[in-house]
Amino acid sequence: MSESPDGKTPAEIGSRFLRYLPIITVAHFVIGLPALIASLALAYFAFVQADATRKMQTGGAMPFVTFGTSNVDDDGKPDISLSLTNNGVGPAILGPMEIRYQGKALASPADLFRACCDVDEAKGLSFATSPSSRIALRPGESLRFIGLPRTPANEQIWKSFNRERWKLKVRACYCSIFNDCWITEGMQGLPKPVKQCPADWSLYSEDAVTRLGGAR
Repeated sequence: MSESPDGKTPAEIGSRFLRYLPIITVAHFVIGLPALIASLALAYFAFVQADATRKMQTGGAMPFVTFGTSNVDDDGKPDISLSLTNNGVGPAILGPMEIRYQGKALASPADLFRACCDVDEAKGLSFATSPSSRIALRPGESLRFIGLPRTPANEQIWKSFNRERWKLKVRACYCSIFNDCWITEGMQGLPKPVKQCPADWSLYSEDAVTRLGGAR
């Protein structure tokens, strides 16, 4: 068996190496530990910065849609309106909307007036409607999706609607340009965040309007 210049056999050299191997391993780990910590810190700071940037972008384009109702127009004339208003800083992409009266879902403005105000008995009733979904609502913009101006012909219906409009349960879903979505319900303060707009609502749609003595 050959020996090393210092008289050690390969077995002895191997045994000594194995004896010092843990120390060598620990030494390498200690030497590399600062670099590992620095790499982890940089990765964490990059994640925090990216998350902060995303939140800033989302917050800078966040819509805030609320439901409201009024019985006068901008000129102070009697005119009942149901509207959605975007009080946020970014555009709102309006999704589905549901309107209920006395627990019953209403599919159209015609159903609404039938349920609350005996519209079937009206002659020459005229009311205004606007699309309430699949459109973008700019910051500060309001959408009046139902309007009923007061006229001599609809006096009794107007009074009924003016009273019963407070009993409507209105909820709507909307999303930001970053596909963050919320549900606003009634005249609540804060909308509820959701992953996506629900698909199981009993949808209200102005497209389902049925003509009732001149309704449009």
